[in-house]
Amino acid sequence: MNSLRQLATDVYEVILTLPSGRVARIESWLIRFPSANPDRLPLGMLKKSYTVKPLVEINGDSMFGELAIVSCLEKDGWTACWVDTFHGRKFWHGMPHATQPLEPPAKVKALYNRIADRKGGPSGCFDIVASKGDRIIWLEYKGPKDTANRNELCWIEAALGAGVAESDLFFVGSDRRPEAVERTI
Repeated sequence: MNSLRQLATDVYEVILTLPSGRVARIESWLIRFPSANPDRLPLGMLKKSYTVKPLVEINGDSMFGELAIVSCLEKDGWTACWVDTFHGRKFWHGMPHATQPLEPPAKVKALYNRIADRKGGPSGCFDIVASKGDRIIWLEYKGPKDTANRNELCWIEAALGAGVAESDLFFVGSDRRPEAVERTI
């Protein structure tokens, strides 16, 4: 994860109180990917829910922020994909207008399904899942003024209940450090 972490201008811990009252500590990285030009896909290229998403630039390519994270993880040998639960249970390796959804590795899909079953559905799933060896990590990309919502808190709780360690959950955000921070890492 070095390629991604090197882009972070701040690394800190976010403390969240989950619906059960359990407290989770999630490592968070402040990363501002440069805006692409143009900064959106043309209207009509895909559903509006895709074309309203801002594009960022990484390695000279324009893509959604989630896919920029996937690109950084892959540079370090991770198998990664964007988990698009908003448009169904889709896993993307590239931009939706240029690629087809993919099937994640079996162990990743099995863990994803276990967490979704515990939660009662996939909503709130972190945006990126990556695996390398026996480790599976989950990263939630937060754009400007975006904060953890109740669905994500429920998903975190289900993930922890399914055996995911807090150290395998990350927030990657482009906005300022949130108020609920305990310490810099």
